[in-house]
Amino acid sequence: MTVRQGFTVEHGADPEAAFAFAAQRGFDFLELNMDWTFERSRVDPGPVRELAERYGLDLRVHLPYHLEVASPHEHVREGACRELEASVDTAVELGADLGVFHASTFARLDKWDHEWLGEVLYESVERVVTYARDRGFEAVVENLNTPFFTASDFPELFGRTDASACLDTGHAHATGCSLAEQADLLREFGDRVPHVHLNDTRIDADDEHLPVGVGKLDFAALADAMVETGWSGTCTHEVYTFDHEPRAFGKRNFDRLLAR
Repeated sequence: MTVRQGFTVEHGADPEAAFAFAAQRGFDFLELNMDWTFERSRVDPGPVRELAERYGLDLRVHLPYHLEVASPHEHVREGACRELEASVDTAVELGADLGVFHASTFARLDKWDHEWLGEVLYESVERVVTYARDRGFEAVVENLNTPFFTASDFPELFGRTDASACLDTGHAHATGCSLAEQADLLREFGDRVPHVHLNDTRIDADDEHLPVGVGKLDFAALADAMVETGWSGTCTHEVYTFDHEPRAFGKRNFDRLLAR
């Protein structure tokens, strides 16, 4: 079992301060958000690679969020897929080897056929995943806090595509998938889930992106599944704050659970 941990670097954060903190606190990687600060037209890959090398950290990325790869409109889908592909190219230049993306649509599900939208989604996912794989990069699909693509859709995703997934704990909880059920998903499909977003919440209806141990989620169940199955992968503490200390707090809590 090799569980490597990192945290997200969001817009507005000081990149060098984030790298320095991650190295000091024993994190293994950073996950760079490719909206705005690390967006492909704004980022210079060279200095980012230099920071990663200087601090001995690997890189993951979160590819741009609001790209509608499952749009019912052909040209919107095409543009979304092309932008993701271009972002994959930039991620490779940054030195990352894995990136998370959203397989989403803004279509009203009461106006469009859900099954047809699913077909469109899986076609786009296969396209992006194949493009990335051809460049030595792994693009993983994240479950969302929406009615369209949730953690309960992972079995269908794995049956219909060659894609791997990122399990987001808060998104899954908000859509009715408990940590015990998420642990079962990891036990059954762990070889297709190489990346996990760890975030806690105090409420049922939404995800708050809090550090592990602050909310109500039973992360012991997930940690037990990782230990029992010998799962190896990366876990990002996806905590929405510019203060890095809460991320270190979450890491300490998850380390304790893994070591029990």
